[in-house]
Amino acid sequence: MDMQVVGLISLLSLVNGFNYQQRCLLYNKRCVSYCPRLMHPYHTRCDANTISQRTCDNPQIYEMGYTCGWSRCDCNGDLVLDEETGLCVDLDACQLKNVKSKKYKSRKSYGLRKNLRVDNDEDNPIRQM
Repeated sequence: MDMQVVGLISLLSLVNGFNYQQRCLLYNKRCVSYCPRLMHPYHTRCDANTISQRTCDNPQIYEMGYTCGWSRCDCNGDLVLDEETGLCVDLDACQLKNVKSKKYKSRKSYGLRKNLRVDNDEDNPIRQM
C-alpha cells in the first residue's frame, strides 16, 4: 500500500511538473507559447543588463536594472512595437501614424444663450437704444 501511494504521488508530481514547464512569453499583456511573426523571445538573465522594449512611444533602449525570471517577445532588428496594435513596425510608420491620427476639432459655434436673447419687443429698453 505504501508503495502505491509513493507511486501515485510521484506520478502526480511528474504530471504537474509538465504543466509548470509550459513556455510563457509575455506578449500584449498575455502569456503565449510562441512569439508572433517579426518577433523573437527575449529572456532575462538575472543580471543588471536587462534592456527595455522599443515601442513607438519610447523608441530608445535603456537598461532596466536587475530583473529575473520572465521572458517577453521583442521586435526583430530596427522594428519597434506599436502598443495599440501589438505589431512590429518601422519607427517611421509610428511617426506617420501619430501625425495622421491627430484630428483637428472644429471650433464650436457659440450662440447666445436662450435667457440672454433679446426679443423684438418694442417695450424692451435695450432695443430702443
